Amino acid sequence: EGRVLRRFDRVSSISDPMLAKLGEKGVPAGRVHELRNWANLEKVTPVEGVSPMKAELGITTRHVALYSGNMANKQGLEVIPQMARLLADRGDLTFVLCGDGPMRAPLEEMSRGLSNIRFLPLQPLDRLSDLLGMADVHLLPQIAGAADLVLPSKLTNMLASGRPTVATAEAGTALAREVEGAGLCTPPGDPAAAAAAVARLLDDPELRAGLGRAARARALDRWDMDAILSRLLSTFRALA
Repeated sequence: EGRVLRRFDRVSSISDPMLAKLGEKGVPAGRVHELRNWANLEKVTPVEGVSPMKAELGITTRHVALYSGNMANKQGLEVIPQMARLLADRGDLTFVLCGDGPMRAPLEEMSRGLSNIRFLPLQPLDRLSDLLGMADVHLLPQIAGAADLVLPSKLTNMLASGRPTVATAEAGTALAREVEGAGLCTPPGDPAAAAAAVARLLDDPELRAGLGRAARARALDRWDMDAILSRLLSTFRALA
């Protein structure tokens, strides 16, 4: 495999850790190009003010911490009910988990007795901006070891919504580098640290707004299809 890769003038992959794997196989750094899985950011635009979806769903608390996506095993999602329990005394916060998957039933069982957590089914694609704009903080749990190979595709929409993210990722991993400056990272499997990060963002509106603006700018710079293809075209031109 290394011999094949080294025969090409440019070799691409989708994340920094995967580019590093190319280096381990002997591809010179000057031949490596990051070609991300881009997103259609026109589908997600920041919602100014309060999302209309909050009233439609009957959510009356001032703040929402949102997880939206597949609920699969080995994602570390069990940290969310633990966070909700730790922050149960906050009458201004509702945790919302939107989606489906094999972990939904166990998560609902873990949340039994909690009045500050809601479960929603998948929402229509044309309401994606309203759904993501309902969040004051996005939640992106990951188990240890999962944050340094590929980046979760849901992160793109979280950033594009112009809201900060609280991710569970070790410092220096690909996910932590992506979230840094656009949210907060806490160690995987530490619900107390994650709950404290959510509380910090909710209690500091200036920090929350600043990270949200940075999140939208990062989505446009790093994940927009036109920006990614423009960089690829520049690489082709330089090569030619």
